[in-house]
Order: sequence, then C-alpha cells, then structure tokens
Amino acid sequence: MPQHLLPLLFTTHLPLQRWIRTTLLTGVSIAAFPCVSLAQDNGSENSAAAKLDPITITADREAENAPLPGGVTIDQEALDAIAPRSLKDVFSGDAAVNVGGASPVTQKTYVQGIEDTKLNVTIDGTRQNNSNYHHLGTTIMDPGMLKQVDVETGVAPADGGPGALGGSIAYETRDARDIVEPGRTFGGYGKIAYDTNSQGLSEWLTIAGRSDSVEALAYLQNNNTNNYRDGNGDKVPGTANGSENGLGKFAFNGRDGERFEAFASHLEDEGVRPARPNFGALTGGQNPQWISYKKTAMGVSYVDEIPNGQLDPEVSLNYSKSELDVPRLQSGPNYFHNQSEVETINGKVANNFDVGMGKVNTGIDFYHDEATGTHDNGARAGTYKEKSTNIGLFSQARLNLTDRWRTSFGGRFDRQWFTGIDGTEFDEQGLSANANTEYDILPNTTLYGGAGTAFGGLPIGESAIYNFTGVWDYSNFAPSRSFNYKAGSRVTFDRLTLDGNVFYNRIERSHDLSSVDRQTTADLVTRGINLSGTYQFDTAYIRTTYSHTIVRADGAPPVSTASAWQGVLLGDIITLDAGKEWRDLGLRAGMSSELALRNDDPKKYGEQPIDTYFVANLYGEWTPEMLSNAVTLRIDANNIFDRAYSNRTTTGYDSIRTEPYLDPGRSFILSAKVTF
Repeated sequence: MPQHLLPLLFTTHLPLQRWIRTTLLTGVSIAAFPCVSLAQDNGSENSAAAKLDPITITADREAENAPLPGGVTIDQEALDAIAPRSLKDVFSGDAAVNVGGASPVTQKTYVQGIEDTKLNVTIDGTRQNNSNYHHLGTTIMDPGMLKQVDVETGVAPADGGPGALGGSIAYETRDARDIVEPGRTFGGYGKIAYDTNSQGLSEWLTIAGRSDSVEALAYLQNNNTNNYRDGNGDKVPGTANGSENGLGKFAFNGRDGERFEAFASHLEDEGVRPARPNFGALTGGQNPQWISYKKTAMGVSYVDEIPNGQLDPEVSLNYSKSELDVPRLQSGPNYFHNQSEVETINGKVANNFDVGMGKVNTGIDFYHDEATGTHDNGARAGTYKEKSTNIGLFSQARLNLTDRWRTSFGGRFDRQWFTGIDGTEFDEQGLSANANTEYDILPNTTLYGGAGTAFGGLPIGESAIYNFTGVWDYSNFAPSRSFNYKAGSRVTFDRLTLDGNVFYNRIERSHDLSSVDRQTTADLVTRGINLSGTYQFDTAYIRTTYSHTIVRADGAPPVSTASAWQGVLLGDIITLDAGKEWRDLGLRAGMSSELALRNDDPKKYGEQPIDTYFVANLYGEWTPEMLSNAVTLRIDANNIFDRAYSNRTTTGYDSIRTEPYLDPGRSFILSAKVTF
C-alpha cells in the first residue's frame, strides 16, 4: 500500500476507510480457502459431529459457579448453533431474557422485566457500568467471541458481585484453547457474511496459538451494513452498522494448574442515528445526528485449575472505559455538544475452601467508578463528575447436604463512598443475603426455591446530561434495596425435561439515573411464571419456553419512554426452537420463533394496547467432508413471514411523541467460515 494512504486507513472516518477495512478482512477470509485441506490433515472432527443440544439449557448443578435453579446458561455449542450477531440473537431462545433495540448500540437487555443496569453484569470479570446516556443500549458488546453466558434470575449469590438487585449476567469470551484443537499449536478461522436486507458485509478473523505453557489469541471483527428495511419494505434510518471490534488474549499455564491470563478489547460504533437513538424518530421533527461510541476494556486474572487442598484462589483486576460523543444534540431549536466518559476499575481476591460436602467461596471485591460529562448548554455549560467507590466482603457456600439435597447460601457486606457533581459526599453501607435449595423428592423430580435481599447502593447518574436541563439535586439521595423470591420444580422423563417456576422481585427506591432530582425513584415490582420444556433426540431437539411477566412501577404499569434504568412491559412471550443434524452429510438445520401476545396494560394510562406479533427464523449449515470439514456454509432466513413489528422491549411503542423502531423485515444472511 502506498505510504500516503496509511494515515487515511487508520485515522479518518470516511466511507473509504470502511471500504478498505472491509476489503482487507474479506481478502483474508477468502485467502484462507486454498489452505483448507492442509490445515486439517490430522482428520479432526468438526462441531457438527457433536451431540446437538438445546440452544438454551438450565445450569449444570455440578459446576461450582453455575447459575442457581431457575437461571439460564447458554454454552459454546449453543452459541455456535445461534451464530449471534447481536445480544438479541444470544437470548432468542429464552422468554425470560429479552433484548430490544434496532442496532447493537441501542439494544437493552431485560431479565424478568428488569433492565440489566439493575443487575451485576460482567464481561470476562469486567464490571459493566453503562451510565452514559439512556437513549443508548445498556451492555454494548460484540457477541462473536462469546463462550458462555450465565444469568442469575432474581436471587443472586453473594460472590456474584455488588449491586445485583435483580440478579446477574456473566459473559465469558473464548480463549486460545477454545480455538486451537487438541494436539495442535495453531488455529483459527476467517468468516464473511452478507445480509440481503441491509445489503452489507460483516467479517471476522480469529488467530490463536498455544504451547504447553503459553497461549495467545487475536480477534478482529468489522461490520459494514446499510440501513435495513422493515416488514413494510421501508428503510429504517439510523440502523446502519459500521462497528469495529477487537480482542486480544494472552495466558500462561503452570505445571501445577496455575493460570495467569491477560486480555484487552476495543469496540467502536460511529454513525448517523435518530435524534434519540433508541427511538425510530421523535414526532417533534428533531434531525438525525452523528454519534460516536467507544469502549475499551482490559484485565488480568489468576486461578488454580488443579487446586490442592484448601488453596483454590481466584484473583482478578479489570478496567473499562466507555466514551460517548454527540456533537450536535438537538433540544428544541438549539444544538449542543455533549460528551460522556465512564471509567471503572474493579477487582476480586477470593478462595474456595473445600469443606467435605461442598465448597465455601470467601473473599473481598471492590470497584471504583468515575463518570465525567461535558456540554455547552448556556450558563450550566462545563465539565462535571460523579465518583463511587465500593468495597465488599462476601462468603457463599455451595453444599451437597445429602445425595438428594443441595443448597447454596451466603451473604455480603458492602461499604460505599459516593461524591456528587456538586461535591456532596455520601457514606453508605448495607448487607445482602441469599439462600437457595433444591431437593430430589423422586429420582426424576426436583423441587427448588430461593430468596434473597440485595443492597443496591447509590448508582452513578447519566453523565452525558449532568446539569444539562437543570442543576442536579442530591437531597434525600438514598440507597436502593431489593427482595427476590422464586420457587419451582424440574421433572425429567428419559428424553423430556420440564421446568417451571414462579418469581417475585421488588426493588425499593429504584433510581432513575437521568433525573435532575437524584432521588427520583420508583418501587419496581416484577412477578410472573417461567415454563420450559425440552425433548432431546439422538441428533435433534425441540424446546419451548413461556414467560408471563407483570411489571409495575409505584403500583402502575410503566410507560416505555420512562422505562430507562427501570423495567419494561412484557406480558406473555412464547419461544420455540428446534435443531436437527445429519452427521454423515455434514448438515445441520434448525428454527426459532417468538410469539408475544397482546398486552392491555397501556390502556390503564390511556394509551393503545401493545399488539401481538409472531416472528419465525430458519437456518441451515453444510460442512462438506470433501473440504476436510474445514469450510462451513450457512444461510439464516430471519423473519421469514416478513412481519412488520416492534420487539416487546423496544421503547416508544406507547407514546404519541415517539415513533418506535420496527424490527428488520425478511432477511437472508449468507455466510462462509473457514477453519484453519
């Protein structure tokens, strides 16, 4: 490449830059095809030969840190079958976890109706504090390298971290040993996908190497798609995806099980979005705007994978930084430049003590959040900052009391120091406790239940609008607290597994992080039923889930435009997914669907009910043996009936001031993956 083009490639934000990056990654993916036969001389089996499991499964109780009964685990094999391009895809198979939003940068995740800002959320142990701007998403990430997702619904364990008011979500990404096959020292894959709806390309490239003691991994991902069309055939402005992602990992493995790991990741999303990105449009006619969002994270950790005696340590230290830049935020007839930066440092030191009938995990964790906001709005123009520091002591026991009775219980004490943008200081403390049990009343029938209370502390406010519409007031600012309960049963008949539970979650003083009055809160309650059923064949499965969720804020149904940092109306949602393999042919096919029933709750505050919608998707994969099982061709057919609908967790469906996003219409995604 000529020298004068190098600065253009790495420093500009012109369309040419994205075209060059797309071309480079596409070329790398295609160039890998001639190497396919050489890369697989050892005759390794591809993933299609493995047992096909349901896309979402309940937690394995034998795993030390697996979710408690009623929680959700999505493992690597399930993620491979989903081939997720956004968080909405990740959780498509479970009605208890819902994701809404037109593009990855605006997607928000809800667990049993509660937004994940009320949960403890981590990615590779890195705390997620997404208090930049309530019109953006909550956990903004690229799911391309996800290895496993664990969701604690409602009742969370003490060692899961602070602030788990409505539960927790732990995302884990893949290591080099998940990419490089046993017996080899080098491996990876290149992948390219074309979306017929948005008429754009996405590319992935992963390279990994490992020896007996050292591992390294590099991952790059690039999106270059246009605005998609909805089910009415209309283009939806602000939905183009031009995000870029990168992840690097390094690990050292000792002879006696010691593992030291370091990682760094970076995500960028820049583009023209609606005046308020989580709404399709405002009826007031505000102009679309350019928005830049960047997120950087890094961390180090140490664990002993072959613990000896009572020494089973876990040590981690993580850092993350998110940056938002809105050069021309329109408010009325005026335009303002708003910037936000949120930095977080968090860490943990813990040890799992073997007590014979199980283990007790005891330790200390901490976080320090700093949020800075800058704007040029008149007399209040300036730069403002909030700070929060929390230190927690915790202990969680996971015990097998008998062959039929298992229990998990624990508690934590948190001490928090908070400083407002006007220098007001707070010193808070609180206890959290949880208890869960499961008992096999019959060899195939298990009853389970749990209860807990969590200290929520004082949350960092929305930094993009510090003192924007008025001077922030910290009078009567007080911590939140939650009370969570669940009870259920699981029954297994050979190949059929049935699971069902009832839940109740209450968060007292659930804070609105965008209000000038920092003590603007609601008593948030969600309650309902979760049901699931899975039938497992030798090479196929079928699974359905049902969730009935009632959400109330101060005793009334919340409006979606005021649901930021709170909950959203869900009602009744049913999912169905199935998959089948033909191993001798290298074929795999499957489907997924979601049915959301009519919800009349908005009629209680004079708005229209939320309409029923049904969406169905299909996928097929072929891994031809003639290419040494190293090439996988895939087609995803999404929204095959071309429905015009808004996902149940998309904001703006119940306000005359907003036009909600409609989800993508019929889309065919063609992809090719080369493993080397």
